[in-house]
Amino acid sequence: MAPGTARPGPEHGFTLLEVLAAFVLLALALGAMLQVFSGGLRDAQLADEYARAVMIAQSRLADYTAAEKLEEGRAAGRDEPFEWTVTATPYDERQEAEQAKAQAEYVLRVRLLRVESRVAWRAADGRQRDVRLDTLVLGSRP
Repeated sequence: MAPGTARPGPEHGFTLLEVLAAFVLLALALGAMLQVFSGGLRDAQLADEYARAVMIAQSRLADYTAAEKLEEGRAAGRDEPFEWTVTATPYDERQEAEQAKAQAEYVLRVRLLRVESRVAWRAADGRQRDVRLDTLVLGSRP
């Protein structure tokens, strides 16, 4: 063979089509990972909001039940972005009394108040959320 007539060897490297395909796959993978991470952050924020709401509800419930004289009533307030209410209503013990008579048990001779602590807020996802805690406390007879 004469010099200069030799064929060039196969070129090493990627074609433009292979590079574009790799970028598309990389973009799809990064998009999926971004959605997973943002979903995790959103869920973590919602869990934090619920934890804060439960703490507020417990605190308001404890404040009410720590009073010397427990009476029926309602209190409300706002701890941004949370709105809370504490409601004390007479407990309807008729249902339990009927069950107790059927079982020949004693019925409590005290006045019970049902106290509900409710905290509501608009979550980061835009939905209205709320937490409710209930308890029964002994109240003074009217």
